Amino acid sequence: MTLLLVWVPLAFYVRAADGFTLTKELVGLLVVVYFALLALMKGPAVYRQPLIITTAFFTLWMTADSYGVGLVKSYVGPGSFHLWLILGTLVAVVFACSKGIRYEKLLHWVLGAGAFMALYGFFQVLGMDRYDWNTRFEARAFATLGNPDYLGGYLSALLPLAFIFTLRTYGQLPFGQKKITPANSSQKAWFWLRGITLILFVGLLLTKVKGSFISLAVSSVFMGVVFLFPVGQELFLKNKRYILICLGVLVVGAGAYLFRHGGLDALGQKQISVEQRVANYQVAWAMVRDHFWTGVGLGQIGVQYPRYQALAYTPAEYPDHPYTYSEHIHNDFLQFWVEGGLVGLVLFLGVLGVYGLTVFQFFKNPEVHKENKELLIGVLAAVTALLTQSLSNFPLQVAPTAVLFGLFLAAPLALRPVPPEASAFKVSAPQHMGLIFAIVVFLVLGLYSIAASIAARDTRGETNLGKAELAVHFGQRLTALSPQDPKAWNAQGAALILAGKPDDAYAAYQKSLDLNPDYVESLAQMANLRVGQGRFAEALDLCDKGLSITPNYSGLIWIRGVCLFQLKRYEESAKSFETFLTYIPNDASTYLDLGVCYIRLHRRADAIAAWEKAYQFDPNNQQALVYLKSQGVRLKSRDSSPLSTK
Repeated sequence: MTLLLVWVPLAFYVRAADGFTLTKELVGLLVVVYFALLALMKGPAVYRQPLIITTAFFTLWMTADSYGVGLVKSYVGPGSFHLWLILGTLVAVVFACSKGIRYEKLLHWVLGAGAFMALYGFFQVLGMDRYDWNTRFEARAFATLGNPDYLGGYLSALLPLAFIFTLRTYGQLPFGQKKITPANSSQKAWFWLRGITLILFVGLLLTKVKGSFISLAVSSVFMGVVFLFPVGQELFLKNKRYILICLGVLVVGAGAYLFRHGGLDALGQKQISVEQRVANYQVAWAMVRDHFWTGVGLGQIGVQYPRYQALAYTPAEYPDHPYTYSEHIHNDFLQFWVEGGLVGLVLFLGVLGVYGLTVFQFFKNPEVHKENKELLIGVLAAVTALLTQSLSNFPLQVAPTAVLFGLFLAAPLALRPVPPEASAFKVSAPQHMGLIFAIVVFLVLGLYSIAASIAARDTRGETNLGKAELAVHFGQRLTALSPQDPKAWNAQGAALILAGKPDDAYAAYQKSLDLNPDYVESLAQMANLRVGQGRFAEALDLCDKGLSITPNYSGLIWIRGVCLFQLKRYEESAKSFETFLTYIPNDASTYLDLGVCYIRLHRRADAIAAWEKAYQFDPNNQQALVYLKSQGVRLKSRDSSPLSTK
């Protein structure tokens, strides 16, 4: 359980990420497989719960449907990891708590892991752990999750839970009382929990993730509503001053944030992050229209994305929406619809509905202690934050937050009174052997996946370092380990180009294309290879094929212009270069090529204007000077701009 709830989030460290498969998913799955086997040995009692049955049915549908409709079958397994982690965590926690482990203790573990991650993120913001992050993230906390959005989603789910934990310790002592009376509380615990709450809050602020701030606000409203009901009134009355102080901090902080970022415009549609999500939603709806009932399959969004990402725009809008790539829709509900069809979305909503009914029955059960009902308030606030975050991001697709969701789903089952006859059961020798065999098989498969992951990392790494022999060696190992993975063949193709083996590289790219017909990056590389071999007609066909999938892929547009020029189709070539310049308007080399096209079309003035642009963007470009002088353009000096023509 410690591996699942503590190690999995802490292992989500950017330097631990290898290629396609990360060890955190494999370790998490190993834990849930182990507990699933133990639960099977115990008998079907654990699985008879409606919540577990519904969650299992949802997971099985998503996985089976994906193997039926998925274009690249090898992506379904990794694409389903997060769902099996949710289901497995739910089963593991319910089973463990039925054997005497306190659910509250498990929550303490995840709060400890979250506090560590928040502190580590704080050190990153201070520059104490330097890493070459993408500059658009600026000084934002990543912690062990490797992305501020991932960390923000994790902390926003833990923060309301830590807050309710603090309230349950009744830190506000009555006048004259020196000790906290409830047996499950202490003044020391109250100070510790208050400190953890503060650490989580600061860590969340340092991520600068707007979606997490919104999810925190929504979960705060949820807790405020709960405080109006009898189950939450006592918590509020005993901690009224502390709650009001925290509320004041949130209100002042939200006001300061909005004031600094231009009011509500900070959440408006003009924000880059909002524009990106809207674009993703448009892609999702296009996929939904074509795959309404059964979806495209788990792990298939990245495969299908190239074909759909330009459908929402007219050709005139393409430069404003160039080719992009994404494996996530940034809305878990919509992503479930895209991946599993309407059936998958309805089943997920069914999981939430059964969960709500289970929670209602829990609160109505007179045998449940008041302290457990108060604890469930914190869990429900955490679920509210997680689901709110799911509307603008994808926390349920990320291993640590998927584990959290499974842990929270288990709450109303794990916190129920344990039947008197429940006790730890003994595992027989044959059962021990079965457990050992299953774990060994899983470990072998896991090591196989990790070996492929490392081979992928090494192939790309050696290619980037220019070490051709090593790159090809690791690429051969990679394709042997992952022969059905188009990304593996693409990586091998790049290594073979570096090694000076264009025909072998072309064959590798063709293999990646056979596995994924929408792999436009491979098409672009194949076209480049044919251009290098002087086979321009073939290269042009490849460009047209790629542009039929992604008409806004600027790289293919440029290669197409080169092919058309070499085929002496100068008018079409000029139009391709002009289109490319709408995407990248400051590219000097393209202006040079465009000017040559104009000269061949006897458009001398246009050619001179194009070469002057090239000279303007690259004053050290000698070819631009040669072209300009050939047309009689008079220059003051080498560093001067062109003045006039003869």
